[in-house]
Amino acid sequence: MGVAPFTEWAMGATAETWSGLPDRPEEGPLDFHTVADAFDSYVMDPVHGVNLSAKDGRQVFPSALEGVEDGGLTTYGPMALGKELRGEGLAGLAASLNGYFSKPYGLFLDGAGATLCEYWYLMNVTGLAYALIRLRFAKDAEWLGRVESSATRLKEMAQQLHYDFNSQGYDFAKKAAFTNQDIYRQPDAVGGYSYVMLLAWKLTGKEFCLEEAKTGIDRYLGFEANPWYEIPSGAMATLAAARLHAMGYQTNVRKALGFVLDSKPGLMATGKWGGREVNALMAGFRTEPAGQAYSMETMVTLPYLLPAVRFSPELAGDVARHALNAAANLRLFYPEYLPRENQSRPDLPPMIPYERLSREEKGHSPYATGDFAGHRSIYGGAYVLWLDKMVQAQGDPWLLRWDLNKTNFLDRDLPQAFLYYNPWPQEKLITIAVGKKQSRIHDLTRDRMIPSHAGRVEMRLAAHDTRVIETIE
Repeated sequence: MGVAPFTEWAMGATAETWSGLPDRPEEGPLDFHTVADAFDSYVMDPVHGVNLSAKDGRQVFPSALEGVEDGGLTTYGPMALGKELRGEGLAGLAASLNGYFSKPYGLFLDGAGATLCEYWYLMNVTGLAYALIRLRFAKDAEWLGRVESSATRLKEMAQQLHYDFNSQGYDFAKKAAFTNQDIYRQPDAVGGYSYVMLLAWKLTGKEFCLEEAKTGIDRYLGFEANPWYEIPSGAMATLAAARLHAMGYQTNVRKALGFVLDSKPGLMATGKWGGREVNALMAGFRTEPAGQAYSMETMVTLPYLLPAVRFSPELAGDVARHALNAAANLRLFYPEYLPRENQSRPDLPPMIPYERLSREEKGHSPYATGDFAGHRSIYGGAYVLWLDKMVQAQGDPWLLRWDLNKTNFLDRDLPQAFLYYNPWPQEKLITIAVGKKQSRIHDLTRDRMIPSHAGRVEMRLAAHDTRVIETIE
């Protein structure tokens, strides 16, 4: 498996690895609806120079606010999916998404005309492409053919590598793995591979995809030490593990979650920086300097962890606590929540988040800034469009309802399900509108039915309690 370089990062995968998260953050969660509306309006307005056209006419978006080039499928994917989830969609989706499908190599790559890709990018953009196909082209034979072609090529690559992703990426022109520096080795990508193959199976029904998903998750969960390189891989692996387990395939779902909510190697931040809570903010790639968190990595984790709770309700407490803390502390990426001297470009539009937050920089803590392409992130900020449709406050700003269906691209025909979490030390009463009078509420956490009265269910949440609720019509 090539795990020798990672032995110094060994840690347990139990609940103690993220016990530093408080039951309730000091500040309330962001109003994601307001933030998403502002982000959407700004980015989509061509006047602002972010909604671009490539030379071939495809709609593209730069990865950073200050960028002028195509930010790749890593950026287009979250934007397009966000628009789909908001019920709007992008008019040129077919042409733009097809531009990222490499005909010479038969799979989706991050850049149009690309010949190579780092593993975490490859799994991330493949998952985004498959999700878009699931939402828009699920019955289109041509698009499903692209999914099968992509899955076949990924299987060939994985088998050639003997499922050892402990290198940087793959050069499809040379048909070989590459590693520019050892710090860029990405062994956790095999977890992301499991998820994309499971999604390919859901789309195409091809049994080889399901078998590859099982092999991938077995390899991922076979690591004794946390193989983390980039969090999308681990987040996708957690959902894959939970879904496969619900199908009767034995996986250690808690271990998968433990690899994600892991503060020991610096993956998940805990505590305070400069007096401000940073609990649940997520780091970038593993071998970056310590004391950094990123907006994309924090946001992208939630759309995969939350649907996993439906299939493994025993994860509800840990995922709900993480999600609540992240929803509150994501504010530190937005300029209005920091003094001007604690940010690199306070002059830029406030609805676009900073890409990176440093524990200390230029004598200030915390300090919001950028990385590589610019200061403000489009490819990360786009996920706020997803979060807007995933979360809803229940009167009390800290008492949230998380939609477990919205970003479950594996299954689009399951009954509606929600996660509720009471972060307070006293009982709270929740009212659930069930719509049709004959609808029933299934408490998946306790595996029992809850009776409804006049189309409503009154549910008492004990202190720090979580419930996974499914509505059955």
